[in-house]
Amino acid sequence: MAKVLPVTRRQGHGQSSERTLDVLDAFLRDEGEPTVATLAEATSLSRRSVQRVLAVLERRGYLAREADSGPYRVGVRLFELGARFHNQLDLRRAALPELTSLVEQTQQAAFLCIRDGDEALCLDRVGTRHRVRLFTLHVGERQPLHCGAAPRALLAGLTDRELLDYADRTSLPGFTVHTIASAEALLADAAATRQRGFVVSDQDVTIGIAAVGAAVCDHTGQVVAAISVSGLAASYTPERVDELAEAVRGAARTLSGRLGFRADR
Repeated sequence: MAKVLPVTRRQGHGQSSERTLDVLDAFLRDEGEPTVATLAEATSLSRRSVQRVLAVLERRGYLAREADSGPYRVGVRLFELGARFHNQLDLRRAALPELTSLVEQTQQAAFLCIRDGDEALCLDRVGTRHRVRLFTLHVGERQPLHCGAAPRALLAGLTDRELLDYADRTSLPGFTVHTIASAEALLADAAATRQRGFVVSDQDVTIGIAAVGAAVCDHTGQVVAAISVSGLAASYTPERVDELAEAVRGAARTLSGRLGFRADR
């Protein structure tokens, strides 16, 4: 059996969540069938602590055993998490041609975001070749759902009840004077986004920066992602916004089609 490498631990920390993740990390790094002894060595935990963690992970479905005394193996919950990550990678691959085309069409930076709880997570971005680069959101970074074009397009996929719950949970923190600040404004913005099929972010995240976004739907019709373009607010005239909205909605429709969405359903 390959030896499990020790986990680097913070001095004096003993929180149960950290212990659980340490054990899980060590388990996943072991090329063979890890035992309580090897996991204890790798995590610097007592065997009793490791056994308690393993019992929790098994009960929650992250690990499994054929018999009470048998070796542990990866459980269905870890498979589900891996499948979700794989789906996100598939989404990035499917979206990349549209993001690239948007940049070529509009000369704006293009973004792909998904919802993760009360935030929008940036999965991908494609920049312009111009000297001025406007990346207000980097890959892997998050932004509240009530500000920014792609986040607000995602938010429009929620029901009014969910929107009100979001407003209550988050209290709608403001970034600029243009950020949505009330539940009523949030409901109105989502309704307008659904009706128009796109949303305009006019300096509600960063002064001087504007964006246009549209939602992406999967085969069930659910909003699963959003595409946006972003640039200098001074250039976002009504005529320019109309052009950008047409391009972004077209990209979102194409990507939705790749994910199996049919508008006539």
